[in-house]
Amino acid sequence: MSSSPPTAEKAKSDRALRFYQDVLGLERLHYGMWLPEDSLTMDSLKAAQKRYEDFLVESIPDGARRILDVGCGTGELCMNLKAAGYDVEGLSPDINQKRVFAEKVDAPFHFTKFEESQLDGGYDLIIMSESCQYIPIDKVFEVAAKALAPNGHLMVCDYFVLDQDAGELSKSGHDYNDFLAKAESSPFEIVARRDITQDIRKTLEIADDWAGKILLGADILTEKFRSRNPFLWKILKWFGSSKYEKAVSQRVLLDADKFAAVKKYEFFLFKLN
Repeated sequence: MSSSPPTAEKAKSDRALRFYQDVLGLERLHYGMWLPEDSLTMDSLKAAQKRYEDFLVESIPDGARRILDVGCGTGELCMNLKAAGYDVEGLSPDINQKRVFAEKVDAPFHFTKFEESQLDGGYDLIIMSESCQYIPIDKVFEVAAKALAPNGHLMVCDYFVLDQDAGELSKSGHDYNDFLAKAESSPFEIVARRDITQDIRKTLEIADDWAGKILLGADILTEKFRSRNPFLWKILKWFGSSKYEKAVSQRVLLDADKFAAVKKYEFFLFKLN
């Protein structure tokens, strides 16, 4: 029996994973923590992503053994945590992440949204690395508190919005003050935190550099066609105007200076009281 055709969302996600892994050769999907002297190269990006992951591992509280990675991506963090002797589990509602996780990590996987999960509790640590932003803010601490063991910890490393009136840049990430207010009213206390906005900015700079080269390449490749077929080019441009305008408007998402002005990328370690 043939399988059903993929949904648009599944196909989009599958293309993203294939692009990161097969085209760019990246095993990690998150931002990287760069050194000031790092050049904007693929090797530096990979090293920065590994440095980011090492920072999370080094921040694991003493005594933690059972860990849940929420939004586990390609399973790279879980694989390394397991190799270090931790009891790890992954969680994601993405079918492609489930497939990749199964191929790489011999560990339990929860195929669900965190806010809809029915976890049995008892985790020493829950990690949300760039996944907190996708969980309804009212559910982040509520569900985590139920899933953790007494005195367990919640690790959040993500970007938050400082200015809700900044257009495209305001559309992703929880409001920073709202997040802190929810944390304050929750049964958690902040035991460690670090602003890493400046550490991750070169991730945006290298992505913006790639985007510029892609747009320049497209302009060069279509130059002869545009000069020889001006009327047809106008028609094609009209049909594709919405996608082009969207691409242009979203280019601002890769502007490191604007990102730093509108958002804050911060690491938090919470302890359940």
